[in-house]
Amino acid sequence: MIPATTSTGQLLADLKSTTAAVQNKDWLSAGLGGASTALDLLGSTGNPLSAITSAGFGAVTELVSFLEEPLKQLTGDPSSVSSSAQSLQGAGQDVTSVADSYRKSAGAETTGWSGAAASQYRDTGARNADGIAAIGQASTAVSAAVSGAGEVVAQVSQAVTELVNEAAGKIITIMTQALAAASATFGASVAAAIPQAVEIAVEYGQKIAAKMGTLLNSSQALLQLIQSVTQTVEAVQQVMTQLGGSSAQGASTSGQDTGTTGTTGNSTSSSALADDDSPEGLTVTVTLGPTSKASKVDHTADA
Repeated sequence: MIPATTSTGQLLADLKSTTAAVQNKDWLSAGLGGASTALDLLGSTGNPLSAITSAGFGAVTELVSFLEEPLKQLTGDPSSVSSSAQSLQGAGQDVTSVADSYRKSAGAETTGWSGAAASQYRDTGARNADGIAAIGQASTAVSAAVSGAGEVVAQVSQAVTELVNEAAGKIITIMTQALAAASATFGASVAAAIPQAVEIAVEYGQKIAAKMGTLLNSSQALLQLIQSVTQTVEAVQQVMTQLGGSSAQGASTSGQDTGTTGTTGNSTSSSALADDDSPEGLTVTVTLGPTSKASKVDHTADA
């Protein structure tokens, strides 16, 4: 249970800080980063090793085919990544707009109010507005995570492709030289070149593995940030539920003690569901509707 004194404003600030960390790619490990890479590279279906086959060394291609396995793992759907990120960004902007509207209306409706009840009502309204804004900020953070992760995977895919192309070039050179000397050596040069080709492939395989390891470390760091976002959203939800309950109780008690009537204000409830396996599983629902009465015992305006 979140303490009733927890500030939605502080939770909103925490989410803004986490969002900045995601957007600035603070989660990237050394060796990644730099210029952004086009998401289109995620959908690349090229076969870098085909150059070896085209050069007439198809048997060697089979021996070094493990170099292309990482590329298969890095292949994705760039349009899906892009549309998901845009949808989450749009949702975050919409919810933030709702928060701004709610904050303005809560202040405008109580300009003539005074006293403790009025102050409490305005304070609750401000905290609710911060809570709604926090939900919008969470959606923005997840949007940045989706697009950022896609760009980094595309970057690694490009780097791996370049390494495979480089390895293929060296293998072709060795095999071509060996083939040229095959007649004079009765094929011994070719037999000697094949282990050299495999050795080159192993060398570049280690470089590719290092790139994949860096990507894994970065992914884990990004996941920690997203987990922080979902935990903060859960905290926001609990605080706003408590705010709704305390507002209803306060209005009811005030009305019973004074026998006065009250006015109907606006209340806000929010919920967030998060799928631990995928950032795309974050669903945000914001509902605005009539709430409990807010006492006007201390209202100084004319009846």
